[in-house]
Amino acid sequence: MVKETQEPPVRGAAPPDPKTVGLARELFDEFGVMQARMSRNVGRAVSGEMAVMRALVLAGGSLTPSALADRAWVSSARVANICRSLEEKGWISREHSSEDRRRVTVSVMEGRRRRLDEVTCDFLSELGEADSRELLRLMRRVNELVDERQSTGRGIFG
Repeated sequence: MVKETQEPPVRGAAPPDPKTVGLARELFDEFGVMQARMSRNVGRAVSGEMAVMRALVLAGGSLTPSALADRAWVSSARVANICRSLEEKGWISREHSSEDRRRVTVSVMEGRRRRLDEVTCDFLSELGEADSRELLRLMRRVNELVDERQSTGRGIFG
């Protein structure tokens, strides 16, 4: 028989409302369903390719490998491997400066940029403008809460 241990209460928190506990369980369940459905892309996301692509798209142009490392939260050595892989797949191009061959800029291939825009816009149109805006609002709010919790040393889970 496994002995249950009593967890310490969360500082300053009242006992959780059963309705909120139910919502929390539904949220965890939906995260699990979403993860299972998106598992085809997990390998790319984990490998850092998605982070590098995100950084390049949000930059709206070219970035140096060191800027990519900063924006994608990966090491410069990892960026070199990711860029090699993305270049082999036709997603990015790397160009050496004519003045200084050591300086490299990385860019999303134009056709791939358009494809990313098409896929994203298609998904958002299926979701609808109102739901897309609500999703964005909620994601921003979650990010605010995470920042607040981390700045007070509570972390995401208390």
